Amino acid sequence: MVLEIETRVLDGACGPLTAEVVEGPDDLPAVVVHPGSPGSRLLFPPAAAHALERHHLRLVSYDRPGYGTTPARPGRSVADAAAEVAQLVDGLGLTRVGVLGVSGGGPYALASAALLPGTVSACCVVAGLAPYGAPGLDFAASWSDEHRREVELFFEDRPLAREHFRTEAGELVGVLGRPEGWLERWGEAAGRDEAHSRALAEHLARQMADCLQGGDEGWWDDWASYLLDWGVPLDAIGAPVSLVYGAEDRSVPPEHGRALARLVGHAELEVVAGADHSTIEPEQRCRVYEWLRRAAR
Repeated sequence: MVLEIETRVLDGACGPLTAEVVEGPDDLPAVVVHPGSPGSRLLFPPAAAHALERHHLRLVSYDRPGYGTTPARPGRSVADAAAEVAQLVDGLGLTRVGVLGVSGGGPYALASAALLPGTVSACCVVAGLAPYGAPGLDFAASWSDEHRREVELFFEDRPLAREHFRTEAGELVGVLGRPEGWLERWGEAAGRDEAHSRALAEHLARQMADCLQGGDEGWWDDWASYLLDWGVPLDAIGAPVSLVYGAEDRSVPPEHGRALARLVGHAELEVVAGADHSTIEPEQRCRVYEWLRRAAR
């Protein structure tokens, strides 16, 4: 099958949502991908081709409000993603979909599974955040003192936290909005494998520039939604749930997966030895897509 990716703007109750859709036979299962944070609808073509050609899955991704050309909705919650997925499904003429959330997209995938039981057939989360305040979880335990302080500041002085966030976002875009910034960030690992390839660095730079073209509002709204009440009854998820984490991940360590496993109740948790936040998705892509192909029916 030849990879064809189409951009569509889907109107509905959530306003216009800009999506990318992998074209393919209607009888192939579709998987809605919730990108990380900051995140863009732009799919990595090798990953989309891998899903289509080897695992017979059609990927769909979209810009959450505030990213790309999707209008911001300040104050949106994690739970609001369910309505967005419902709008995608309706606009694309789908019935049942799997959902995949990577990193900051994990909470939104879980919200879709919890709140759309008749639509979401399976949910996979790769290195996704657990709710702030989840029992037994120190949310920012593996983060630097500076970033732990940003969490505290969010609750102590939100306007000041917003200014700090805006400053840091601007600095990061200046570095990670170009491929060289990613390659420099990876250091000696740059060019060593797909997870640190020039092709991926170029894709991530395109994503960064695309999703933040209108400012950092979407990124901030993501951050706020993670720290506030998700509004999602995780124990109500009836679909199969797979949680995949890297044992060496310091951005979203396995403790988040263990907390989610306790909250969901029936989730399968896999902690992959040697994997970190940059390698877990590329290295586990086959396993994730195969699990979704089997479960998303």
